[in-house]
Amino acid sequence: MFAETHTEGAFETVIEARLLQNRYASVDRGCFRHERAIFSELVLAAILQTTCGESRLQKLEALHGDKTGEQILGDLCKWMGQNASLATLRQGFKCCAGPLRAAFVGTCANSFDARWNLDAGPGGQL
Repeated sequence: MFAETHTEGAFETVIEARLLQNRYASVDRGCFRHERAIFSELVLAAILQTTCGESRLQKLEALHGDKTGEQILGDLCKWMGQNASLATLRQGFKCCAGPLRAAFVGTCANSFDARWNLDAGPGGQL
């Protein structure tokens, strides 16, 4: 019985349940792109929504047309390969139309609630 309840699958199930109880969203595993090691569509949507203003997006589309998303994802993956994922999340990455950010996190003082759960609060976005 001990071996059945203490498996990697059981461990992952517990972690997933805890995350889903705390405002994390479940993502379709079919969206994961193994060749890039990211959820391409979700990452691109987040980048465009949070850091690509209309003028920057117009510049990118003028340069790349229908391949704009591919260019952004290609630049992101190249940057992560050279500078590591954590550095890319912290500082963003260079794209042909200027720097882009893949994530925003609030300041440390505003990022945790009273129970030490990560929360953007008034200081930033998650």
